[in-house]
Amino acid sequence: MARDMQAKTCRLGKHSSSLGRPFNRLLMRFSRTGLLACCLLLLPLAAQSQVGGFEVRSTDTFLENGVYYVTALLDYNLSDEALEALNSGVALTFELQIELTRKRRLWFDLEIANLVQTYELQYHALSGRYIVKNLNSGGQNTFATLFSALSTMGRVMDLPIIDAALLDPDATYNVRIRAVLDQDRLPGPLRLFALWQDGFKLESDWYGWSLGE
Repeated sequence: MARDMQAKTCRLGKHSSSLGRPFNRLLMRFSRTGLLACCLLLLPLAAQSQVGGFEVRSTDTFLENGVYYVTALLDYNLSDEALEALNSGVALTFELQIELTRKRRLWFDLEIANLVQTYELQYHALSGRYIVKNLNSGGQNTFATLFSALSTMGRVMDLPIIDAALLDPDATYNVRIRAVLDQDRLPGPLRLFALWQDGFKLESDWYGWSLGE
């Protein structure tokens, strides 16, 4: 009987060990993200910290084959906190938000279209390269430097925004654009940390102009 009890205990131990492996992996992943959040708390104490910020430098719209397109030039400067997260393997998600409105007298402007282009930036430690994915189209490119990756993200070329046939030729339309770091896509512990730190609150001011100018 003692031998049977020992065999049952051995089988139970193996079963418990196999059940614990997924939990252990999850715990390790959570611990790494939590450790990163703790390290980021110390960054504001460092001298010459980089604040970061986004800026829309210039924009243009043009009509071609019955479709309005937008081009834009943006500057993306990451804060120390965002850089530390990126270099630690955290993917950063950027949103390019575009709004088209029709001007109305004595009332708020009417929203005609609301477009979002989403990009994901990730550092691949093994190759030492930066990967930029367009989450709308699924396309991606790799870059040797962070500067090249951010510069490419900042050049918006010939992005279609609306078919001219949907617009009233006698109305006045305005376009505005801004860039935002999406905090909601950060890992759990880091997302909680970002709520209290300005280093992840990166967004540009709205940049507006009249359609067709």
